[in-house]
Amino acid sequence: MESEILVSLLFSKALSVVLYGMHNFDPNSGFHESKRPILWVTEQKPVPPRPEKPESFPEDHFKHWYDMEYAGWNVKKINMPVSPGDGPKGKNITCLLTCHHPYNTAYERGMTNAAAAFRINITFKYSEWDDEKQQDQVEETIKEKPDMIIVISSNKEISTAWYRNINSAGIPVIASNLMPDEYGFKYILSWTGPDDWGQFRKLAVDFAERMGSRGGYCIVSHIPGCSAYYARRWAIITELKRIAPQMKLLAIESTNLNSDETYSTVKKWLKKYGQNMEGIVSADDNLVQIGINKALAEAGREDIIRVANGSTQTGIRMLKEGTIDAITFQSAELDGALPIQVAIDWFNGLIVPTIKYLPTHILTKENVEEFVFNYNNPGEIDLDYLYKLIIECNFNEVESFFNSLNIQFSSMGVLTLEYFRGFSIELLSNLINIIKSLKLSEKRIIGDYESIFKKLFNHQTAERTLYWLKDISIKIIYSIEETRQKPVTLIQQIVDYVNTEYKTPLSIKIISYSFNISAAYLGKLFKQETGESFSKYLNNLRIEKAKNLLMTTNIKANKIALEVGYSDSNYFYNIFKKYTGMYPSEFLEINKK
Repeated sequence: MESEILVSLLFSKALSVVLYGMHNFDPNSGFHESKRPILWVTEQKPVPPRPEKPESFPEDHFKHWYDMEYAGWNVKKINMPVSPGDGPKGKNITCLLTCHHPYNTAYERGMTNAAAAFRINITFKYSEWDDEKQQDQVEETIKEKPDMIIVISSNKEISTAWYRNINSAGIPVIASNLMPDEYGFKYILSWTGPDDWGQFRKLAVDFAERMGSRGGYCIVSHIPGCSAYYARRWAIITELKRIAPQMKLLAIESTNLNSDETYSTVKKWLKKYGQNMEGIVSADDNLVQIGINKALAEAGREDIIRVANGSTQTGIRMLKEGTIDAITFQSAELDGALPIQVAIDWFNGLIVPTIKYLPTHILTKENVEEFVFNYNNPGEIDLDYLYKLIIECNFNEVESFFNSLNIQFSSMGVLTLEYFRGFSIELLSNLINIIKSLKLSEKRIIGDYESIFKKLFNHQTAERTLYWLKDISIKIIYSIEETRQKPVTLIQQIVDYVNTEYKTPLSIKIISYSFNISAAYLGKLFKQETGESFSKYLNNLRIEKAKNLLMTTNIKANKIALEVGYSDSNYFYNIFKKYTGMYPSEFLEINKK
């Protein structure tokens, strides 16, 4: 039970790892330079003061859209349900999605995996961008009374009534991916998803550089009415107006995320604007971009600069092929997992943020190869060696191990949530196993589980998390040294363990688990130390103990088998003969004479 709580805390707070490095923009080079992988940064997005009467500014001025870009930050909540505080296990959550799209497929996968890790029952319902159908699904789901509802709303304006109705029914609701309006925020626990405005402003910077800050461009926008429709058109328009005023918007049109409709629209633009159209911005790097690329290829206009919202596998492949220049990096899997993280926190009785964004980052055709390589090649880490160093009280080498580990992680352009979370949980769990197997004070070394949570909550970088794990390792060494006069090697401890516990069921796998090293590595160490394989050493030891019992007691041979660790007396007789050349009865008869 304790380990389940620990894993939950690790997942929901401290080990939510950003899928990209910390990036600083160098205005001289024009590139985003990767610095190091970081843990999820929970600080709020800086919110500037609200301008007086934002609507008085023209539409192509960034201040006009202030209330939409920063919606929800300072909203007063209404009728917020109280958390049961009993954890996420066994809870029923229903997620209402907009449509079957490759992004939503990956989103569903991320949410499903996150929910399964904490035994949350998750149900999905799709509306296929039909507002009436999604409204019916909301009413239907309220009647089903799940423990929570997660909504990706098909319509920004009318979804407020849905959130109000869910709230009135006493069901906690999280809005995800597509934002509600300011009034909708009053009724939801939290909103999670991409910072569409922020990432499209970054995309505008890259787009302007590639366009030389001049020339005509067109925009293929998102489905009308949803939050992405506004963000993915007005963020880029207002940002380009500010940083590249000589660029000219030629046309903007929604193609409903449809490849064929996009293809026809771009063909129309090519005919109308000709060489004056030098760039296209797309709200989608998958179906929409396929239509764009098809039209440009047929017209021989692959010189046109192309940027898009992303990032599906299709978009990443296009980057590698050079058929798109830049995309926003928006992990659909993490987008789906994020509301589950917030749900877990809420079910555990924690305060949840009003808004929790995905990271913002731009992938380009220049950096995608490095991104993909680092994403798929985290490298091997020999934790068995670390555990050996800890048990041998090798302080300097443990320090060196963690320093090298930090360098290894820091050199990665991408550090995935799944990899670092799994690595950290495995390492911490095995450190706890070492503490327990050596009968050290768990509370003294790592504190209680509440203190573990509090410490991890403040670890916003991989470096700090590794430092904390190193500190635990060093404390284990100090505790081990206090219990003995001189350091004992790991293999010496294992041999001592075998000599003491030979009566119990033993195998190399059982011992390797107890001492947190691999069976193969243990076998190698054991032979180096004793000159014998593990099985031969154990059988020799047991047979010697059996011979002594035969000589000094009246216990029958079948009982002696159990005394020395053999549950099968026939197997014991055969092993005895193999190692002594005679059966126990023969041995007893000869030695009594």
